[in-house]
This record gives sequence, structure tokens and C-alpha cells, in this order.
Amino acid sequence: MKSRFAMTWDAEELARALKVTVDDVKEYFTDGRRVSFIIERRLKWEHLGWTLAPSEGAGYDLRDPEGVYGR
Repeated sequence: MKSRFAMTWDAEELARALKVTVDDVKEYFTDGRRVSFIIERRLKWEHLGWTLAPSEGAGYDLRDPEGVYGR
């Protein structure tokens, strides 16, 4: 799948805000199971037309403006 955009994170700033180590941030943010909640919301906030699933029980987590569902 071709990437449409990239997200960047400031590990030091996140570590300060979360009161954890930079190593903890790197471990957490490279494990998709752990960081997916934050990424889904960031995509929604930064990209017009993206929407979250109406509930945890939905068959998808995020929908792009073209109606494509992601999990």
C-alpha cells in the first residue's frame, strides 16, 4: 500500500508530557497495538473528513473521506 502521508512525533516532548522515559515512548509508539488509539484520533483531527467508528463494537476503527474503512 502506498503511503499518503507521514506522521512525526517528538519523543522527548512526549516523554516529558507523559512523565516517562524516551525509551518508553519509542517502545510504545512503535507497537501498533498500543498506540493505535492515539493514531486513530490524530488522523481524524489532522485530515478533513476522517471519522471514528461510532462504537468499539463496530467492524472498523476509522473511515477515510472516500468511505474506506480501516482496522
